[in-house]
Amino acid sequence: MKKVVVILAGGTGERLWPESTIDHPKQFKSFVSKLPLVLETYTLVNELFKKEDIYILTFRKYYDLLKATIQNIDDENILLEPFGKNTGPAIALANKLLEEKYNDEDTFTYIPSDHLIRNKEAYLSAIETSIESANELNELVSVGIEPRHPNNQLGYIQYEDDIIGNKNLFEKGLRKARVFAEKPDTDTAKRFIESGDFVWNLGVFSGKYKVINHELKDNIPMAIDLLNKVDKNDTNINSEYNLDYIYKQVNPVSIDNGVLEKTKHLNIIKSNFDWCDLGTWDEYYNSSQKDEYNNVKEGNIISINTFNSLVKAKNKMIAVSDIEDLIVVESDNAIYISKRGKSANIKDLQQVIKANELNKLL
Repeated sequence: MKKVVVILAGGTGERLWPESTIDHPKQFKSFVSKLPLVLETYTLVNELFKKEDIYILTFRKYYDLLKATIQNIDDENILLEPFGKNTGPAIALANKLLEEKYNDEDTFTYIPSDHLIRNKEAYLSAIETSIESANELNELVSVGIEPRHPNNQLGYIQYEDDIIGNKNLFEKGLRKARVFAEKPDTDTAKRFIESGDFVWNLGVFSGKYKVINHELKDNIPMAIDLLNKVDKNDTNINSEYNLDYIYKQVNPVSIDNGVLEKTKHLNIIKSNFDWCDLGTWDEYYNSSQKDEYNNVKEGNIISINTFNSLVKAKNKMIAVSDIEDLIVVESDNAIYISKRGKSANIKDLQQVIKANELNKLL
């Protein structure tokens, strides 16, 4: 049995605009760490997986960026998605591209490329337990951590506290999932935390190759039926067997909404380590070191009477006074300002930018 990991490195990281852009998205940039996010993830999983069994899935247009970021990765370990269709079709495509290299009993783990992990040993241990559990149960096993605060940008999984599998795996955190709730409102998230039997979904899960394929076929059958028509050697973009031609017909859906919310065969590894998905500027603020006034200040910043704020400069000096609970981020192309706690609304702002035909700034 082989252990395979696929790092999901597509997406444009639009919620971290203006630092993350369509041409240079967040996974290829460094934020809290000195290393670009995808390189840090790749380096980390090398401790658990063999180099030849580590793959990175990214958009075709980011191939050069990926090669420049991870110079020692072989081309055969790069999986290219024509364009974005969210994580459900992306995972289905990765399985399709690797079908001739692995067998049904090999275990696949899918992980995002843009998470900040501080307790790396506990993180890798949880992934290893998810692989062990997936092999024993012949089901999907997701890694979750105890929620620290209500977060309406994450998925929550309710679990049962009964022993499944062997006792050793139970002691390592294996639990049966009961309910999967993707991005609940803040009040609902509070109730989930108060109940004491929910974990945050980290977007990390393992399963045997045959199990993942079965779940994909059961829950997003249209994507699987279309991808099964693909001829990898057909380069005619107008051919009905060409990947680009077929992929345009696939409906976008996340693996969370498309599979994990629907399946009856989901388990979790209940874990507890310092984790952040760096999905928004609010998460960036929460994960960064603060000064005596609870500010995160980066770059050339002058401030007075400033509290609980993120101020991040790249090229210019930023001077602020008498502000509280604000986010101020300067990049090469733009300056973004928002109230803290509202940075997830940046997508609405980007729609206005597009409506004003300023797409080049995104």
